Amino acid sequence: MDTALISNEIKTIKSMFALGTDIHFVFYQPNFECAFDRAHNFILDMENKLSVFRPKSLVSKLNRYGSYIPIKVCPEVYNLIKKSLEYSKFSEGYFDITIKRLMDLWKEAKQKNQMPSKEEVELALTFSGSENVQLLQNYKVKLKNKVKLDFGAIAKGFLADKIREIFEQEGINSAIVDLGGHILTVGKKHDESLWKVGIRHPFKTREDVLGFLELGSTSVVTSASYERYFTIDGKKLSHIINPKTGFPAKDDIASITVVDTNSTFADAMSTALFAMGFKKAISFIQDSKTIEAVVATSFREIYITPGLAQKFTLCDSSFRVIKTNEVIVL
Repeated sequence: MDTALISNEIKTIKSMFALGTDIHFVFYQPNFECAFDRAHNFILDMENKLSVFRPKSLVSKLNRYGSYIPIKVCPEVYNLIKKSLEYSKFSEGYFDITIKRLMDLWKEAKQKNQMPSKEEVELALTFSGSENVQLLQNYKVKLKNKVKLDFGAIAKGFLADKIREIFEQEGINSAIVDLGGHILTVGKKHDESLWKVGIRHPFKTREDVLGFLELGSTSVVTSASYERYFTIDGKKLSHIINPKTGFPAKDDIASITVVDTNSTFADAMSTALFAMGFKKAISFIQDSKTIEAVVATSFREIYITPGLAQKFTLCDSSFRVIKTNEVIVL
């Protein structure tokens, strides 16, 4: 725990490691201990249920046996699967929790330092698709066509929503939670001003900020490949797999940030939009009229939705800012 005095106000930082990342809680008020303990325990409990790296987790059990018999899961996992299927449909299949076989194929390719063949990718693709997940009564789930699930692209958002609920129940009204690139802002700052949430510069160090957003109580989720990527035969590839092609996402989007009070939705959409590639992502954002996003391209352009334009401050003048409603993508 780290405590510091900032502008005559005490802030307390509590940290933990879960889901493969450092998670930081910053409280700007006293009497936060119960809220933190509940959030801490909930994260560890859900990691034990959702992690594909833990053989005894609910998801691992579902992946092993779900193609043969219906598997009963807890209400939280059941509802997360239900939401995931809804978001898959909404995103036209660009968000997909059933691509674990594809993820495994590319991990194996990384270890071998050899690109998988087109035939191997196509085979893995046949064992994917949200239509292969069947939700039954009494929280039971049945998998078809030997699909396997991976919640890596939505778990943090789900946890952030639950943390917000815990904080509301415990009277926390001034805090920030950083779940490894997923920022949850809770309530307001002590002086009633908005939170300033920085968007990391995609081409510089972790400390460099491309720009920042001034926001109220919400969630800010960024998908990018500047930290999580892999190299095969000298070629740098995104860790985000396009569920349509089975190959890593294109590199025309440097980073994409989605802002929404629904953290689960923001997490799923940031991944889906990144997987779409620039043209499809901008077109999808324009058509949806509900997604608030900041898209930084490899060509030093920033496309921002009108709802965020007035809340964004650019910190690198070499980038050009364009509103998504003022551009036609051919």
